[in-house]
Amino acid sequence: MKQPRQTILANNMVTLVPMTLDYAVDFYNAGHDEDIWRWTPPYRCNTLSAATDWIKQGLDAVERGEQIMFGIIDNASGRFVGSTRYLSIDTINNTIEIGYTFINPEFQRSHINSNCKLLLIAHAFEELGAMRVQFRTHHKNQKSRNAISRLGMSFEGIFRSNVLLSTGEYRDTAFFSMLSDEWPIAKARLCQKLAGYSQRKSPDAIVVEQDVKALIDQYPLAQVMIASHDNLHDQIIYLPLHLDQQRQLLTGHMSVSNKLAWLMKNSPRVVVVFQGNEAYISPTVNTQRAVPSWSYQRLHICGQFRFLPASDNANNIKQQVIKFEEDNWRIEDQPALLIKKMLEHIRCFNISIDQVDKHYKLNH
Repeated sequence: MKQPRQTILANNMVTLVPMTLDYAVDFYNAGHDEDIWRWTPPYRCNTLSAATDWIKQGLDAVERGEQIMFGIIDNASGRFVGSTRYLSIDTINNTIEIGYTFINPEFQRSHINSNCKLLLIAHAFEELGAMRVQFRTHHKNQKSRNAISRLGMSFEGIFRSNVLLSTGEYRDTAFFSMLSDEWPIAKARLCQKLAGYSQRKSPDAIVVEQDVKALIDQYPLAQVMIASHDNLHDQIIYLPLHLDQQRQLLTGHMSVSNKLAWLMKNSPRVVVVFQGNEAYISPTVNTQRAVPSWSYQRLHICGQFRFLPASDNANNIKQQVIKFEEDNWRIEDQPALLIKKMLEHIRCFNISIDQVDKHYKLNH
């Protein structure tokens, strides 16, 4: 494998430029959201000075031939939106790692990350001659694990307590990799996905049928599931949801301390399951069937989760209270301080209705 050098990598969507101190302010602005550093302390961009120091450390590693450091430019806006690197460069064993990646939350779950990784992986395999490209991330960082898996990387396992963090805690690390002979198929799939992204149109409006509305009204407690690509980590929460027929949305709220609130900030796609009526059906009930059966109603809705601005909380929670309390408890009758405290501890959201699947097995 060739020793990687500072270079520009670009396609029609993003440009990766060699990192320099001239980008320090842009680097800081792209990375100052504290949530970026949730799983990778210390907080590298809490100040411009801290961000500049980290750039200097990275450039020292570049000078030693240990890393290659890039700034990420979004071609459409011209904005500097994050940074990424080659590291763990091993020219003897033909392996290289992609890491230290951060992206401004405004550009997460967009075209940025996939296009960056396409450029980096392609350069590693096709220009440098790598045999293996690897990724590492905190084993609890499901957002990162999902993003890596979507690239076609194979999950290899968890290395326990292999990194000592600045907090004094040891990190369990999830490892992923791809080999050179796996790249052609993975590249074709990734390019196809990116082509689909660039051509994506708003989905046609879904018409919610009356039986669907009736089921949601009668059984509003839903399972909300976030897609997971590589592990069985619990990513299911239970929330009561209300169907806003006028806007064709599911609405609800959750506690700010909900176990998955951090993952929801990235506006993931979710599957919502409503569980309707069910019953055991004996052959004595349905004589046409020779064996016992089970009758059930399940409703699966796929859509995009989106937190609403805090300024919208009061109006949204009022509508939800009207729906579920049925005048037994009214916000207007409560002390202002109580409502203020309540609103501080919740976040309202909506979920688009992009696909509705009815799973009914009804025996009479």
